[in-house]
Amino acid sequence: MRDFLLPAGHTCSTDDVLSREQFEYWNDMVCNEFVQLDCTSEQSGRFRGKIRGCSVENLQISEVAADPQRVLRSKAQIAKATESEFLLSLQLEDIGIVNQDGRVAELQPGDFALYDSTRPYHLHFARPFRQIVLQIPYDSLADRFLHPQHITARRISAQSGVGSLTSQFIKSAAAHIDTLSSQDRKVVTEHVIELVCLAFGSMSSLPELNGQSSAREALFKRIKQYIEINIRNPELSPAQIAAHHRISERYQRMLFASAGKTVTGYIVERRLELCKASLEDKQLADHNVSQLAFSYGFSDAAYFSRKFKEYSGFAPKEYRETFSVRMSHIGRGGNRPVTDRSPD
Repeated sequence: MRDFLLPAGHTCSTDDVLSREQFEYWNDMVCNEFVQLDCTSEQSGRFRGKIRGCSVENLQISEVAADPQRVLRSKAQIAKATESEFLLSLQLEDIGIVNQDGRVAELQPGDFALYDSTRPYHLHFARPFRQIVLQIPYDSLADRFLHPQHITARRISAQSGVGSLTSQFIKSAAAHIDTLSSQDRKVVTEHVIELVCLAFGSMSSLPELNGQSSAREALFKRIKQYIEINIRNPELSPAQIAAHHRISERYQRMLFASAGKTVTGYIVERRLELCKASLEDKQLADHNVSQLAFSYGFSDAAYFSRKFKEYSGFAPKEYRETFSVRMSHIGRGGNRPVTDRSPD
């Protein structure tokens, strides 16, 4: 077997035990490194298997090289389990079979597929093989797809554009993981998850995956509701919002970009709309402009005044006075509001 692609990490091998004990040892190794599984092999005697793994932020990256075997994750094992995660197998050598949810994905070198630890699955390797296996927190993907069971055991080909990009990025990240700083590792982890989501999102032409856009819309709606609830908090920020929803800031930016907005721009726009409504409210006439601005999360009066004028065409005080005059005029039977036209 070839040397590991992963340059560093916890390593274990059947070479460390007697031949007659190797397969039993291998079964224990696999359960310790991943989830509770049953491994079977038609080989008798010597069994070769090696695993090297390391944690990178919230991902576990492992490299597996072993002799032919079958791997089963059963309902009984799931019933006793506490973990919930997606696993991604990226084939490095020979062929791997992933079977889950009534589908079978045959992986050639460079191909990859997902499977879900919370439902039964079966893996099959007819010859000696090598794989990279990613263990991804369940919520990291489940939040992005309305029906996660529709993306399991689906082959992403290394010959497709996004498949090749994702495969190469994962292999490159694994090969250079020991050279990355703590901050770099965080960024790389985010990119890996985003690329995996992009790869499976590109399969949205499948009828059963049409709900993905609904899932993104639901997430986008939850984020906007969160902003609405916390709009008065001057500490509200894109980073805080993304962390609360357990998504990356990059993915959050993509959600808002699809609506032609930025996160910060949306927050400012909502604050300006609420301040505008407050300036129109007679019951708040005794509140000065700065008080109103600060009550909706602005922390700089000059910045608020500038943004409000960009938004409405009027300085805040001017807008309040003009609106008040116009309302009085309407009360006397006037016509269109003065605020419908730009100031001279």
